[in-house]
Amino acid sequence: MTDTTIKPSATLAPAPEGWSRADLHIHTNLSDGTASPRRVVREAVQRGLSVIAVTDHDSLEGAKRVAEVLATENVPIDLIVGTEVTTRSGHFIGLFLEKRIKMGKSVEYTIDAIKEQGGLCIAPHPLGWLVPSLNRRKIEELIERGFVIDGIELYNPSPANASQRAKVELLNQQWGFAGVGSSDAHFAQHIGAGYTLFPGKTAADLRSAIEQRQTRQGGQEQRHAMLPIPAYIAQCAWSWFVDPPRRIMRAWRDPI
Repeated sequence: MTDTTIKPSATLAPAPEGWSRADLHIHTNLSDGTASPRRVVREAVQRGLSVIAVTDHDSLEGAKRVAEVLATENVPIDLIVGTEVTTRSGHFIGLFLEKRIKMGKSVEYTIDAIKEQGGLCIAPHPLGWLVPSLNRRKIEELIERGFVIDGIELYNPSPANASQRAKVELLNQQWGFAGVGSSDAHFAQHIGAGYTLFPGKTAADLRSAIEQRQTRQGGQEQRHAMLPIPAYIAQCAWSWFVDPPRRIMRAWRDPI
């Protein structure tokens, strides 16, 4: 893979001058996604992303494999190592991590564990019904008790919380979290379907923008790629029956 064979996609309108795009919620085939680490990098470049976060479920392995690809390829992408943690209150994303977070714990434990590593906390698909998600009561309880949530997905093109997007955006006017957009991609074709706009170009710039609440969600202007129904059925089967045992085995081999 070289700069002569990979070209940014022209399907998106240019980002504002001095701003870039990041996708903060991507899964690989080392979790319940279908794209290999190398394919993730290729698609991210084609879609003009400057920063990506690989957030496999309860594992950093996919992110580490993507880091290996980036170390050998000349592509203009910054990687954030992350994970989507399975908590007792729903899924929760940690970014800028070095160690995986124990699954099956409280979201309070998870936030503390992310912060101990100097990471950022993102609430994915909030108020969602189709996948485990933080509900309004839990989010407001965390705020009241002083637990820090740095960002919240205001746009996620998956059906996970599609019916709740407008409500979440309205509620976030009170909550005050950094609004982000992410693809939650489980297929290569969906990488970049939701994205975060931020001033700057690097992962460090993105982190600063989240901390200073300068981000904007994006992706609504795109048409979400629809794949053949058997592809979704196969991915769901992988997510339900193949990936959970792998996560348990990884946790057993790599105790924290």
